[in-house]
Amino acid sequence: MMGIYLYTKDELPDGFKYPMDYAEIMSLEIIPDIEPWSFICEFKESSLFWMNEVKKQYPTRKLVPFAKVNYSDDIACFDGEDTSGDPKVYYVHAFASAGWEDRGYTDNFAEWLKMACLESTRYKEERAEDEE
Repeated sequence: MMGIYLYTKDELPDGFKYPMDYAEIMSLEIIPDIEPWSFICEFKESSLFWMNEVKKQYPTRKLVPFAKVNYSDDIACFDGEDTSGDPKVYYVHAFASAGWEDRGYTDNFAEWLKMACLESTRYKEERAEDEE
């Protein structure tokens, strides 16, 4: 697990557990390329920045950021209030005023990953077409 940073127990909301699917991906030698999304855990500084930022911007919410899209300030966050080990994933528009940050959600990480992979395929196809 070279270079992967997962939040410590002290940094996570009480009782929060990472989804099994997420933990499995983070244990891989090579993290999947899901551009335009990227997993922020590849850089400790990025992980800590986003965790601190969502706490500061949205102090009433318990969010655990784990991915960012490269064309906006949208980040994907686990629902930190969920202690089931299969939390919802919220799309959060960082830096939006509190109450305006929500951009939707998926039921869990597996669903989010499916959506991110579909978006990645479309994104890469469009880029390939642009380069022709």
